[in-house]
Amino acid sequence: MRYTGGGFTMIVVPGRDSVRDNGSDPLVYQNARERELEPWRASSWSGAERTLRVDIGSTATATGSYWWLDGTGREVFVRNLALIDGGRYHVVQVIGPYTERDKVSEIYEEATKAFRPGR
Repeated sequence: MRYTGGGFTMIVVPGRDSVRDNGSDPLVYQNARERELEPWRASSWSGAERTLRVDIGSTATATGSYWWLDGTGREVFVRNLALIDGGRYHVVQVIGPYTERDKVSEIYEEATKAFRPGR
């Protein structure tokens, strides 16, 4: 699912990829396999910070902040969450202008607070 408005995009991917096919470490999945971060891996100008794995009870998650040049040459800033639920990866990602990192983070925080896999 993709929601857009005002130069910002929120992407929600509910359980597309399996742990069986992609391994059980959400940080490795996020940084090496997640399709939504392919532009970051492919960009000649990109970076990442605060990428970390956080296990909450029995739920394994990974978060991170990323930036790259998109297909139009725009500098984008991305906050990303990947989590495992029911043997599948779920992703919440917010993309916006690099110059509006605080707004991207604000949208991301609200989205991830409300996100519940399978509901």
